[in-house]
Amino acid sequence: MSEMSLPSAQQIKTHVLRNLQFWAEHAVDREHGGFWTHLNRDGSRYGDGQKFLVMQARMTYAFAIAALWTGDSAWRELVEHGVRFLQEKMHDPKCGGWFWTVSREGELTNGSKMAYGHAFAVYALACAGHAIHDDVLLHDAEEGLHWMHEHLWDADRGGYVQSLTRCLFPLDNTKRLDTQLHSMEAASAVSAFCGSPFAGEHLRELAQVVAMRTLHPNGRCAREWFLNDWSENVDATGGNVSIGHNLEAAWFLRVAGLQLNTEQFAPVADTLLRFCLQHGWDDKREAFIQTVTPEGEPVNRHIIYWTQGEALGALSLWWRLTGEAGYRERLAQVCHTMLKRFHDPEYGEYFETLDENGQPTHTYKGSAWKAAYHLTQAWWHVAGNLYGQEARKVL
Repeated sequence: MSEMSLPSAQQIKTHVLRNLQFWAEHAVDREHGGFWTHLNRDGSRYGDGQKFLVMQARMTYAFAIAALWTGDSAWRELVEHGVRFLQEKMHDPKCGGWFWTVSREGELTNGSKMAYGHAFAVYALACAGHAIHDDVLLHDAEEGLHWMHEHLWDADRGGYVQSLTRCLFPLDNTKRLDTQLHSMEAASAVSAFCGSPFAGEHLRELAQVVAMRTLHPNGRCAREWFLNDWSENVDATGGNVSIGHNLEAAWFLRVAGLQLNTEQFAPVADTLLRFCLQHGWDDKREAFIQTVTPEGEPVNRHIIYWTQGEALGALSLWWRLTGEAGYRERLAQVCHTMLKRFHDPEYGEYFETLDENGQPTHTYKGSAWKAAYHLTQAWWHVAGNLYGQEARKVL
């Protein structure tokens, strides 16, 4: 693929499925269920196999996309494998919700109820139910979203707080941009796949929170972390801005608007994407850097895989909606960077982070935070936005 060309629909599909085969081969825990996501470059395992809610849900989601894309029973079996562990080992039969971590065998190690993790659990169940045509999973996803809203949503000030104890006492009442964004994914999927009016209205509510509460006073970018009253938690962030989360916020707000049939969020989405293109783009490495100041000065110039994934989703959508050549050019460059620089031609999958010289800062492929979700989702949207009958309207 030349630097300025775009991969075809078939090339994208083949690439994603080959990457997912890496996870199918190395991450599936046939002995105890769920997925072992701490993987070295070659797929060999490290660590003790502790299982994190976010990772179990993300892997289930990724395999659900493969099942949707192919209709293959092998991918369906992996979806069922993931759902089984989520519901049998990570769901709390006593207090509701899902545990944050369990041991490899499924024994409780941290029973905190984290909004971030619940967003992914609901998202995974909704997408799994849709992919394998399972009404029970769709019901569980809708119930999970209601549970989140009842227990973790701030009814007075809006937004999801970070966490509760296992039995639902307050633990961390700060609020993070990424938690609100991933909750948008959950609401979007439940609205689309479960036909839930509540989820649709909640998606609107979340989009309003992101568009109105998270913006920096300069009106150009979204901030990262907040106290309960939505004042910025500067002690935690140094006041710096995540390019990846701003790309994600732009993308998710625009998709939410399409799903809800409103242009209400488009101006903010355009502003956030413009900020990222102006201040986050590294022309030499053809990628977006990690963090900047609110004024746009670089802070961390490393480039990380998931930030490029958010860029793929956003740029493919803007190119589809506007036809402006600048979006296509940046999209082609990010595609090239992911396929030629991040992707490991020897073992498959992606390196996580490249330094200022374009070299991996480490070589492991999976961790407590890195699995198959980000780029599976990104390429799924790129394929739909470039080659589908219309732009994707569901996160």
